Amino acid sequence: MLRAIAEDVWAYEKDFRMPFGDLPSRTTVVRRADGGIVIHAPLAFDDAAAAAIDALGEVRALVAPNCFHHLFLKAATERWPRASVLGAPGLEKKLSGLRFTPLPRSGVAPEIGDDLGVRVVEGVPYITEHVFLHARSRTLVVTDLLFNVHEVRNFGMKVFLWLGGAWNKTAQDHLWRLLMRDRAAAARSVADILAWDFDRVVVAHGDVIEGDAKERLRRAVAWIGGASPLLPEEPREAGKRSAEV
Repeated sequence: MLRAIAEDVWAYEKDFRMPFGDLPSRTTVVRRADGGIVIHAPLAFDDAAAAAIDALGEVRALVAPNCFHHLFLKAATERWPRASVLGAPGLEKKLSGLRFTPLPRSGVAPEIGDDLGVRVVEGVPYITEHVFLHARSRTLVVTDLLFNVHEVRNFGMKVFLWLGGAWNKTAQDHLWRLLMRDRAAAARSVADILAWDFDRVVVAHGDVIEGDAKERLRRAVAWIGGASPLLPEEPREAGKRSAEV
């Protein structure tokens, strides 16, 4: 049902049906310091999954973190109508009739509390990926910035991921190269993210990355820096850093 990942961080995992197979997918559930619950990248919840989330605390915020992960947001708002709804700028073109607060470029959003720092990956407007830091557990939460898929149910999905360069390894899908519009801005964004203090990356697709998570992220996105390696700033106190970037 729900799987504990770290202190106050859980995963709800379910395959997402696509024309060529099932893609392993994950919703990340975070409990704020005040007890409220934040649901990141909602999937289709059945009654049992929703009850398990409700048992953790009151759902205060629903987050669609990029312009791809929004298909189940409306259903989530119907389950938790009192929750604040936040989404990546640009989703208003896809979510007609559903009002939401745009996620900030960086810092924190009052609706999700100061437990989660946020930084958008700039320069890729069709994706508008927002990455989150749960400082207390040193956990980075990403959506499509990084894949870490090693097992799938269907051969077609394996081929799909292999063609995108994201099968059986920690990698970024080649789609990012096609959709990149401002590489320098993207490099600055990723350098800011790498400056955060984390040792775990929770991805929306594939296995959670533990241990050498920061280095594996750095290697996967190193191409964005071109000839100049992505060098994060010296690490600072996480809460302060999330407010500054």
